[in-house]
Amino acid sequence: MKQLFLPILTALLALVTTASAQQEAVRITGSLTDRVNREPLPNAAVALLASKDSAVLFTTVADGKGAFTFKGTPPGRYVLSVTYLGYTPLTRNLHVTDTTRLLALGTLALLRKGVNLQEVEIVEAKPPITIKEDTIEFNAGSFKVRENALVEDLLKKLPGIQVEKDGTIKANGETVKRVLVDGKPFFGDDPKMSTRNLPADVIDKIQLIDRKSDQAQFTGIPDGETEKALNLTIKPDRKKGMFGRASAGYGSDSRFSVSGNANRFRNTQQLAVVASGNNVNNTGFGGSGGRGMMMNNANSEGLMRNWIGGINYSDNLAKGLRLSSSYFLNDLQRENEKRVEGETRLSADSSRFTNNINGSLNGTTNHRLNARMEYDIDSFHSLIVTPNVSWNTGNTYSENQNTTLMNKDTLNTGRSLTRSSNSTPNLSGSALFRKKFDKKGRTFSTNLTFGAGGSDVESVNQSRTAYYKQNAVSEVDSIDQKVTQRNRSNNLGVRMSYTEPLLNDRYLELNYGYNYNFSSSDRRTFNRSKPGEGYDELDDSLTNSFSNVYSNHQAGLSLMTQRLRYHYTLGMNVQFNSLNSENLTKGSEIRQSTVNVSPLAHFNYNFSAKKRLRASYRGQTKQPTLEQLQPVPDNSNPLFIKEGNPDLRPSFSNNVNISYNAYNQESMRSFFAAMNGSFVLNQIVNATSLTDDGRQVTRPVNVNGNYNFSAFVVNGFSMNQRQDRRTAINTNTNLTYSREISFLNGQQNFTNNFNITQGANFNYSHGELFDISAGGSVNYNRARFSVDKRNNTDYFNFGLSLDFNVNLPLGFIIGADVDYTANTGRSEGYNLQYTLMNGFVSKSLFSKKQGLLRFQVYDLLNQNVSVNRTVSGNYIEDVESKVLRQYFMLSFSYFLNSFGGKATRVVGGMPPPPPAM
Repeated sequence: MKQLFLPILTALLALVTTASAQQEAVRITGSLTDRVNREPLPNAAVALLASKDSAVLFTTVADGKGAFTFKGTPPGRYVLSVTYLGYTPLTRNLHVTDTTRLLALGTLALLRKGVNLQEVEIVEAKPPITIKEDTIEFNAGSFKVRENALVEDLLKKLPGIQVEKDGTIKANGETVKRVLVDGKPFFGDDPKMSTRNLPADVIDKIQLIDRKSDQAQFTGIPDGETEKALNLTIKPDRKKGMFGRASAGYGSDSRFSVSGNANRFRNTQQLAVVASGNNVNNTGFGGSGGRGMMMNNANSEGLMRNWIGGINYSDNLAKGLRLSSSYFLNDLQRENEKRVEGETRLSADSSRFTNNINGSLNGTTNHRLNARMEYDIDSFHSLIVTPNVSWNTGNTYSENQNTTLMNKDTLNTGRSLTRSSNSTPNLSGSALFRKKFDKKGRTFSTNLTFGAGGSDVESVNQSRTAYYKQNAVSEVDSIDQKVTQRNRSNNLGVRMSYTEPLLNDRYLELNYGYNYNFSSSDRRTFNRSKPGEGYDELDDSLTNSFSNVYSNHQAGLSLMTQRLRYHYTLGMNVQFNSLNSENLTKGSEIRQSTVNVSPLAHFNYNFSAKKRLRASYRGQTKQPTLEQLQPVPDNSNPLFIKEGNPDLRPSFSNNVNISYNAYNQESMRSFFAAMNGSFVLNQIVNATSLTDDGRQVTRPVNVNGNYNFSAFVVNGFSMNQRQDRRTAINTNTNLTYSREISFLNGQQNFTNNFNITQGANFNYSHGELFDISAGGSVNYNRARFSVDKRNNTDYFNFGLSLDFNVNLPLGFIIGADVDYTANTGRSEGYNLQYTLMNGFVSKSLFSKKQGLLRFQVYDLLNQNVSVNRTVSGNYIEDVESKVLRQYFMLSFSYFLNSFGGKATRVVGGMPPPPPAM
C-alpha cells in the first residue's frame, strides 16, 4: 500500500496542474467605470455564469483601477455579471471558442442607481474573499462541498484554514478558540459543537476574526487579550424553518453509533438540540457528509463509549437585551491499556530503565451550563453578564505492573491497584459595566469576576513492591491505604478602566485591578489497624491541611496613537503580589511578597487593505497550583512519588509576538507568517531524585533561564478560478526551539529541543462528480543535553493522507480516507509503520434524497496503533496505547429541511447577504 500511495498522489497533482496549465492561454479582460464621470470602479465583483443555468463558474474582483482578468477560461457560452454597491448590475453574453486566446471587452460603464428601488430586490454576486479590519470574510457559496457536508468539511476548503483529525481548527497556524453563529455563542466555547453539527449549505459567510476582549472592543485600545474566532452567518432563507439530521448505525463487535440534531433559526432566535451516543471513539456528532459517522479520533488512546446531549438557545428578548444560553451533558467511559518504556541517563555508562504495563477504566460525567446576557441600557451604558456552572463526577480503576532496572540488573518489581471517585462543582462568571461620555473617546468600565469551586476525592491505593540487591529480594513493601482530599477555592476580582482622548489621534487609558484568591486543602490518609477491616488508622506523615491566600494589586497606563495606516499602544503595568500560606497541621506559616513590572506594547501597520503587520509584547504572572504547594507526598504509585513545595513563588513570563498576513482576493492566495518567543522568570519545573532501590521522587522548584521560540509560515492558493472545478493548495512550515532546565539528583541539566514540521495538502472538486483531498507531513525532532551527550536523540515522523468522494448514478456514493504514518528513531518495537484505511458506499433514498443508507468499514487493513515519544531532561519515554481496531457498520440517516419565507431573486446563483449584526 505505502509503495503505491505516493506515486498515485504525485500523479493526481501532476494531472490537475497540467489541466490547469493547458487553460492558461485563454484570457478575458475588461475595465469598469462610472457611466457619467468615467471614474474607475475598484473592487467591483465580477463573475462568469454558465449560460444554460446561471451557475457561478468563475469569480474575481476588479483592481484599484477597475481592471479585471479571467485566466484559463475553457471554450463555452457564458454570462458576464458585474455588481458594484450603489450601481445597477451589468450583464453581457460571451462566447469563448476553441481558437480564442484573448477576449478584450474594453471599458464597461455602470449606471448609478436611482433613489427608488424596484419591487424585486436583485442580490449582487459576492467575491469569494473580502478583507475587512481584523476580519477575513469567506463567501461560503464560492467553495464547493459534497452533498450533506458539515461546516467542518467547508472549513477544509478555505485557504489558510486547517482542520485536525480531532476537529481542532487552526487559522494561519493559530488555534481557533471560539466559533460564533450569527455573532452569538453556540453551546458555550466548544468550536466542534457548531462545526460538527451545522450543515454547510445553511452557511452564508464565514468570518475569521482576530477577536479582541469585550473591554478592548469597547475602548478601542488593545489590552493584549486577543483570540482567533470564527463567526458563521446563517442564510436569511434558513432562518424561517427547521433543519437537522438523525443517524443510527450498528456493526460488528457490537459497535453502534446514533446521533441527531434539530435546529430552528427564526430571525434573531436560535434553538438547537443535539444528542449522540456511540462506542466507536466518536467525540463529535458526525453525519453523512465526508467521513460520515466515522468522525473518530483514530489515534486516540483507548476505547471510548460516549453519551452526549445538549440544548442551546439565543434570542433578542427585548430592545437592547440579548441572551445566549446552553446546557450540555457528556457521559464518557474509557478503557485503556498502555505499555511504557522509559530510560533515564545517569552517567556516560549508566542508565536506569523502567517498564510499565497499565490497564485502566475511567468514567466521567460532566454537566455544563453557560449563559451570556448583553444589555444596552441606553446609547451610553451597557452591561454584559456571563455566568457559568459546571459539575464533574468520575470514577477510576487502574492496575499497574512495574519493573525498574539499573543497566541490566533488576532493582525492583511491583504491582499496584488504585480505585478513586471524585466530584468537582464549579461556579464562575463576570459582569462588565461600560459607560461612554458625551466626549468621543472618553469611557469608563468596571469588570467584576468571581468564582467558587472545589473537589472531593476519595481513593484506595494498594500495592506490593519487591526490592532487589544482587538479583535477590532484599525487601518487600506493601501499601494499603485510603486517601480523602477536600479542596476548596474562591476568587474575586475587579478591574476598572478609564480612557481619555488627548489629541485627535491619541488616547490615554488608566487602569487598576485587584484580585483575591483563597484556596484550602485537607488531605487525610488512613491505614488499616487490622487486616481485612476498615481504614480506621490516621497516618500523620501523609496527612496535611493548609490554606492559601493570594492577592495582587495591578495598576497601569497606556497611550495609544492611531494614524491612517498604523496604530500603536505603549504602556506600563506594575503588579504587587502577596502570598500567605498557612500549614494548619504543623502550625507553620509562609509569607511572600513580589513585585512585577512589565511594559506593554502593541503595533499594527496596514500596508494595504490586504496586507498587515502586527507586533506585541506582554508580561503575565502564573500562580502555583494547590498540588504543587501542598507539602505532603503522593505515594499512590510507590515507585513515582510526588511531593509539594510550599516555598514556590509565582512565575512571570515575557511574551513577544510578531505576525504578517496577506490575502489576494483576485487569485485567492493567502500568506501568513509569525514568530513567537517567551522567556520565563521563576518557572516551576520538577526536580527529580532517584533512590538506590529504584524509587523516583519529584518536587517542584523555581528556576530561571527557560525560554522557547517558534515560527510558522502558512501559504494557501487556488490553481484555477472555476467554482465547480477548483483546486486549493495549503502548505505550512512550523519551527520551534526551546531550552528547558531540569534537575536529576541535584545536578542541573539543560535540554535544547529543536523541531521542524513541513506539511502540504490540496483539495480538488470536479462539479458534482467527485472531490478529493490529499496531504503529507514530515516532522523532525532533535534533542541535545548538557550533562550527558549520550542522551542526544534525533527522530522523524512521516504522514500521508488521502480522502475522496465519488457520486455515481442512481444516487450511489463511494468514498474512502487513508492515513499512513511512519515513526523512526524510537526504542525497539516502537518504530512502527501503519496505514489506517476507512471506506464506505452509500445510497440516497426518497424523492428529495432525505434518506441515506450507508455501509462503512473502519481500519480495513487492521493496522491501527498509537505510539508517542516524550523527551524531557535526562528522560526519554515511549508509549504504546490500546486503540480502536477494525469494525463494519450499516447505518441509516434522515435529513430534515423545512424552510419558508419569501423567495429572493439572486444574480449568479448566490445567496442574499445576511442582515447587519
